[in-house]
Amino acid sequence: MKKILIFLFKVCLILFLLGGTCLVFGQLAGLIFQNGDLVIKTWDIFANPTFILSALAGLIGFILGYFPKETCVEEHIVTHQEEYEEMRSVQ
Repeated sequence: MKKILIFLFKVCLILFLLGGTCLVFGQLAGLIFQNGDLVIKTWDIFANPTFILSALAGLIGFILGYFPKETCVEEHIVTHQEEYEEMRSVQ
């Protein structure tokens, strides 16, 4: 279940970032070319899907916060004190 949610989160995140980029650059092009219709059409095409995808990504991210954290098991963890002592023994 967690892997599915992580995958959906990544997909929603990428899609809403792409949608937001298209929205901004489309409106910027409309401003540069002084074309009001382009600004309005860009908003009509990209605004709602982008906002919906961002809300879904936020909701999935919120849900993922309730899953237990995965721990990383390392064979040997060196503390600062051990590192300091090892450096002193080399000198």
